[in-house]
Amino acid sequence: MPPAVSTSPPVAFTVPPVASTTPLPTSQDASVIQPVLTAAAATNDPSPSPNSGEEIFTGYLSDLSSGNHDENDNANDTAGEEPPSAPPTSDAAPPPASSSANPDPPIPHQVRPPPALKRQTFDVPKAERRQAAAVLAAKARANILASSLVAIDKLIASKKDVFHAGNASLQAYRARSIQSHLHMVVRNKKGWTPASETAAEAQGFATKWGGRMVRKWTRNWISDRVIPESKIGKHGKSFSLYDDPIIRAELRSYVRSERWAMNPEKLVEFSQQKMVPAAADQYLRKITEEEMPAGLKKYMELELFPRIAFKIGRGFVMCRLVLAPHDEMTAQCNDGPKKSWVLEGEQPLRKKGVGRGLHRSDVICSTVGYLTEAGAQLEYGKNYEGYWDGTMFMVQLRDKIIPAFETAHGAGYQMLLMVDHSQGHCMYRLDALIVSRMNLGPGGKQAFMRNGWWMDGNVRRTQTMVYPADHTDHPGQPKGIKAKYLRDHCDYTYEGLKVNMPAALASVSRTIIRKWEHRMIRWMDAYRGDLGPKEAQRLVRAFSSTTYTSHRRVPETLAR
Repeated sequence: MPPAVSTSPPVAFTVPPVASTTPLPTSQDASVIQPVLTAAAATNDPSPSPNSGEEIFTGYLSDLSSGNHDENDNANDTAGEEPPSAPPTSDAAPPPASSSANPDPPIPHQVRPPPALKRQTFDVPKAERRQAAAVLAAKARANILASSLVAIDKLIASKKDVFHAGNASLQAYRARSIQSHLHMVVRNKKGWTPASETAAEAQGFATKWGGRMVRKWTRNWISDRVIPESKIGKHGKSFSLYDDPIIRAELRSYVRSERWAMNPEKLVEFSQQKMVPAAADQYLRKITEEEMPAGLKKYMELELFPRIAFKIGRGFVMCRLVLAPHDEMTAQCNDGPKKSWVLEGEQPLRKKGVGRGLHRSDVICSTVGYLTEAGAQLEYGKNYEGYWDGTMFMVQLRDKIIPAFETAHGAGYQMLLMVDHSQGHCMYRLDALIVSRMNLGPGGKQAFMRNGWWMDGNVRRTQTMVYPADHTDHPGQPKGIKAKYLRDHCDYTYEGLKVNMPAALASVSRTIIRKWEHRMIRWMDAYRGDLGPKEAQRLVRAFSSTTYTSHRRVPETLAR
């Protein structure tokens, strides 16, 4: 009798791999498998991983026993016909276990869905999608090229120095090559390679090699906005002793002294045994006598001395510095807005001049703010109170600024005044030793200066700037600038000239002598350097004829 075939619809379940000796389920087990499959389908357990080693079966349950038809037929013939089994119910007892020698394989409780079909239909064909993607990519590339062209145009049109060595440098030529390349590609719709070759040839580069380099530069500009720099002069440098002018001069002198008996061996021997030790000794003397003392002095002045502080004594209070900036301003009565909204065809009537004005000189500080009592006001003008000068500022400083600061802050504070007034820098005492205040001759309208002095060796000599009251010609009058030894002591005789000449020469100070000696040394150095007359004179004037246009004095370091 053929095995019973289940009439249930085809289902898919997982069949574990079994050995060849294990029999597959027969049609008699369909009654057991069907409720198990129904229960498994109702669960929410996740399906097994697609990477597992289990096989997926699709079809009817009766197909599982097709391979054992012969064995089942032989068994049915020997055992006879069996009565048909009743349909399974939920209360039915489980079927008897199979033989212990050949146990049935476990029934899986997870059912996987059938695999997807190999072919899939899209709403938009793949060829059309590829064409649309190519169009979008072309538009994006065109936008990138257009933005790169705008950027290179702005860079070249910039007023700043953006190129190394100026607008005629190699980097500038590369920038213009990139600009021409992008312009022909974006505006003229020319090909990438032909445009690069044309741009390279237009800027003086080779057609093939230059076009290849232009394409490389353009790609770098599009990606990084960088123009490649020239590598000329960036190779490894090497120094030779013959680059030193002193060593070259020594070798040249030795070669000239041995003109008729010179060979390479003698030159090597001289450079190794005589010249190098002498140069090393000279360099050592320069370090120990000049560079090391100068470096030590600089270290002590800039590093060591600022760290040395005073020891605070008992009852001593250090004043706190307060920064007080000073500023000046002018304002006129006709100051007004330069621009305004008016009706079409109308113009506002403005004053021709700025009008009368006021000058203010005030001081502020960060602790109190605006010091009202320290300010000074002036109605400037030729027909009014005049103009602000250094004398007025000194009066303001003495009578207003300092008292106002002390009143506002009290004891324990010291003012650090920052003056914004150029004429205030040239204010000196009335009796200061300033040559510009003296007349050429004695007397007249000029300043009465205090006595000066100079050092005559170790003796301090005093020089009076005002004639004594009992002077015969200029009693009590200030002296003038014009005074010469021979003219002052001249008696208008030849014998007197012979007597006064040695005394006049002896009156020249050592300072004047040393100055002229230094001047002659500079002339000698200039001629020793193979300079012409004009170049030598220009070099000497750089030390002796410097003009200072500032209203301040000559620096003390330069005066030394």
